[in-house]
Amino acid sequence: MTLKKIAEAVGCSVATVSKAFSGSTEISETVTEKIFEKARELGCYDKYYKGKTRRKIIGLLFPEAASEFYGRQIDMLEREIYERGADTVVGITRFNAERTARLFNSFAFGMRVDGIILSGDVSLIRNPDQIPLVCFHKPQNKKNPANADYLSIDYKGGLLKLCELIKEYGHTNVGFIGEPYTKYKMIHLCEALRKCGLPVRENFFYISKHRFAEAGEDGFAHLAKEKVLPDVIVTGYDQIAFGAIRCAKKMGIRVPEDVSIVGIDDITATDFIDVPLTSLHVHTESACKTVVDLLFKRIDNRNYRENREFIIPLSVNMRESLAKKR
Repeated sequence: MTLKKIAEAVGCSVATVSKAFSGSTEISETVTEKIFEKARELGCYDKYYKGKTRRKIIGLLFPEAASEFYGRQIDMLEREIYERGADTVVGITRFNAERTARLFNSFAFGMRVDGIILSGDVSLIRNPDQIPLVCFHKPQNKKNPANADYLSIDYKGGLLKLCELIKEYGHTNVGFIGEPYTKYKMIHLCEALRKCGLPVRENFFYISKHRFAEAGEDGFAHLAKEKVLPDVIVTGYDQIAFGAIRCAKKMGIRVPEDVSIVGIDDITATDFIDVPLTSLHVHTESACKTVVDLLFKRIDNRNYRENREFIIPLSVNMRESLAKKR
């Protein structure tokens, strides 16, 4: 696409188009915007625009911002992207694949962002134009319709480490409290228990219809109806653990003397609750830096086609809520 073709499409001279792309004040804002709009439509805006003030725009697509886990990721990514001289726009997908695909198309083809970082379901996304894209969590199938790099948090490996520690501490009965979006963690926990030679007792596993601390209170109240509590209760994430600990306290059940409780994600509040929470630590800062590095590599080299997967390991951050069996 040449400047001449843009000029013909807009109905002005090649010199006018050239001045508009150079940021000349000789061209009115109305004419400049018409030229830019046509150039975007024809897919050559970035090729010709020479304005000194243009900053790249990066789209962030995340399931929610209400939880600290996703909120911290959004905040850290925005800071890292800003340091690279770019700005961000954020879309919330509410864990919905159709909404994710619709927002992806809006960002990529409507707003024409320079790249996208996505956390969520990519099953409905098609990216034939190779929009620079990096995703948290690789899809279960082997196909890669999104043409992206992936960064996966190793919950499977982290839960295996946790189960090895639980066994070392002398515990045998392990339970789980989660909510619908954490079922995959429950599956990984069951696998880890079997690998460690520990029993999987279905009556100790509970998926609440609630979320956050309310799910923890609901789940602990449910498990407390059993004749015997689990030795250890693993929760889908830390806020569920907070609710479980609060419910235990209301019922006169001591943590960790009567039951140990463990969280996942290691958010900032884990040190400051009544019983500091043992949690699987996600190295969020290094993960966000890796994601931004991968995205800008794709932006700087549009011929990049490796579609790699990077695994972020988890570690157990020990606090008072997990104790050895008495």
